[in-house]
Amino acid sequence: MKPRNRERQYGSPLGRRRNWISVSPLAVPTVWMATPDGLICLDLIAVELAVNGLRKGWKLTSAEAAYATDLLLQRGVERLTISKLLGPDYRTLRSWFPKDDTPLGEALSRAQVSAEANPTVHKRPGRKPLACCGTYAAAMRHQKRKEPMDEPCRQAKRAADAFYRKHGTYVGFPGVAA
Repeated sequence: MKPRNRERQYGSPLGRRRNWISVSPLAVPTVWMATPDGLICLDLIAVELAVNGLRKGWKLTSAEAAYATDLLLQRGVERLTISKLLGPDYRTLRSWFPKDDTPLGEALSRAQVSAEANPTVHKRPGRKPLACCGTYAAAMRHQKRKEPMDEPCRQAKRAADAFYRKHGTYVGFPGVAA
């Protein structure tokens, strides 16, 4: 067995997390911060993961990104690196923090204003319009809703079924989406 040459260092993370940046000594994952514009909710776990380069497949809110940017600027990290870690473009970071010593309160209000001006929240697309009667899709809608089928829909269904019996597929029948 090999003797160990290294001294043990208690309290420091092992491996690649040796330079882990701790965001908050608090034991709570969510913090409400009062700003001149109102209350802001910060998810400190998300901020800590993003600051340490473990952000994959999710985004920080603008307030969380501004908070994390302030934390990294205080540590002397370059803006381009901050942009890669947190997501916002370096020009956005420059608009939030014109100088490296910009107070966090000012940056949070700028971030909130820019978030309201450019909402990135994706709205759910509206429902598709209902198929017009006289098509196979409308006949299927009637059947699914257990509604009485009107004559134009009944004729469209008969034509589609005849096409299916002849060709073995509904693909290619006019009015039926592939």
